[in-house]
Amino acid sequence: MVLEPDAIAGADCLSAADRQTRYTLIREAGMLLTQHGATVYLDAGQPDWRPATEMAGRLRLAGVAAVRGFALNTANFVGTTDLLAYGDQIVAELGGSGHFVVDTSRNGRGPAPDRQWCNPAGRALGTRPTTATGDERADAFLWVKGPGESDGTCNGGPPAGEFWTDYALGLAKRAPY
Repeated sequence: MVLEPDAIAGADCLSAADRQTRYTLIREAGMLLTQHGATVYLDAGQPDWRPATEMAGRLRLAGVAAVRGFALNTANFVGTTDLLAYGDQIVAELGGSGHFVVDTSRNGRGPAPDRQWCNPAGRALGTRPTTATGDERADAFLWVKGPGESDGTCNGGPPAGEFWTDYALGLAKRAPY
């Protein structure tokens, strides 16, 4: 499971005390879920959000050592090659041990030229879910965000979380396979 998308990378919107509370809650949730048999990855955003050194520090505060690892690109569009490099940088910053997963559900054409994140036009499905990643630290490519799930009413989409048939079909038609 991917725990708390955007909560670690986006913690800057909170006061220092509230950030520490957030990290504590994520750490406790990760440990509890792991104790009950879940394989947990803490969401670590993507490389255009936080440098690897900073993200590794945040992951430590959130208890990454007590879970399987971290997740990258949840519901985003960054290309897989860039994500593997970023994941490997974070692992190095964490001391060389660690694992990660990559959300490839919408990254088949990488990010939109203007870096639009909310239902950008022209995107495509990425690599199908697999554990054959070619990187010993990358456990899997996953479709964490359901292809066709709207980011919100931007760019003609329905409310966030609703399935959008036309967007899903466009992602599929432009898939590189």
